[in-house]
Amino acid sequence: MCMFEPGLKILTYSLILLTGLHVGLKGPGQEQEANRRLIETVETDSIRYELFVLEDAEGRDMQYMAEIFTPVCHTNKCYPVYINFYWDLLGNYRHFEMPEGEILTKLDHIPFEDSDYEKLQAILSNERSILGNYSISDLVVSTSTAESNGVDAVTGATSKTIQSEVISGAVYSCYTLWHLAHGTLSAATKAHTVANHSDDTLIRFLESGHHPYQYWAFEQIRDRDAEDDPRFAGPLLEIIRGKNIFLAAHLLEELPDEMFQSGDRQVWLWETFERSPFRLQMRILQKMSQLDLHPDSQSRLLIQLEASNPAQSRKILEVLGTQVNLGKEQQYMVLDYLEKGLWKQELLALLEIQNKPDKEIISALKKINN
Repeated sequence: MCMFEPGLKILTYSLILLTGLHVGLKGPGQEQEANRRLIETVETDSIRYELFVLEDAEGRDMQYMAEIFTPVCHTNKCYPVYINFYWDLLGNYRHFEMPEGEILTKLDHIPFEDSDYEKLQAILSNERSILGNYSISDLVVSTSTAESNGVDAVTGATSKTIQSEVISGAVYSCYTLWHLAHGTLSAATKAHTVANHSDDTLIRFLESGHHPYQYWAFEQIRDRDAEDDPRFAGPLLEIIRGKNIFLAAHLLEELPDEMFQSGDRQVWLWETFERSPFRLQMRILQKMSQLDLHPDSQSRLLIQLEASNPAQSRKILEVLGTQVNLGKEQQYMVLDYLEKGLWKQELLALLEIQNKPDKEIISALKKINN
């Protein structure tokens, strides 16, 4: 049985929505759900809720929401709370909404102000809140010992510790709602995604721009050794060229070297190097040090030597030092640097490890060494 009539106007108290943002599968503000599908109903003495998955017009999962009734109680006082919660498809809390006609109250039935709703959103959004480390008895005092403070008072012993984590006069409400946002319901939403996701879901996650989705999708793909599957490889490579440098660096470290052994992929890798910030360039060079580079890639590295700062030059020399099959043209490029007196120690060592050193290069080296 649905707890709220369909079509009710919803009043939203969410920092996300107040700023015009909405996190769906494609990221903030890019999709709107069209349908909802009931996946779980629970009714006990302490809580009643219906959990839905919200779908777009094509029937694809967008996010989860639950219509919740829970009493907020301490000692012999209880107050009913009706509230709607939303999570992304991995169970990360997003925002809450108040059904029309429902409000939250503080001590003595004082209604929440707009600033209280905004602070509650901030509290619930903090998945690492210290509310997860305390029992409610640590946070509130009994009305029998502090009648003037009421059901939701902050204890003197912990008030300074938790002041930023609660709303004055609504401690028990904050505690109860935070545990609802990050407890069993959150786990149930992620479990539903884990059990029902498809390859299409993984691709959409990779393309979403929402980094929790992208990290999770990559983990699923890596566990299947499917990184180079054409369906996944394109979106993964696009992430490396995206705005999230941390995720790009993670993929460069974790993607198998075999993905970058072809000439075309190495051209792509170098073009990515040229458009990347310094920090990511260093990660790309590290990846190149693990590859058997094609002659064109070897040439690009040698040309880049003179255009690089000292730190980058050292890294390029380190990459070149892993290459034992320089082509004839590339060996002559090395020789040209040696004749200019540049990077003599590193480049002499590079030529000495070649499997097929050019005869004329060997003769030239003897002259340089003499």
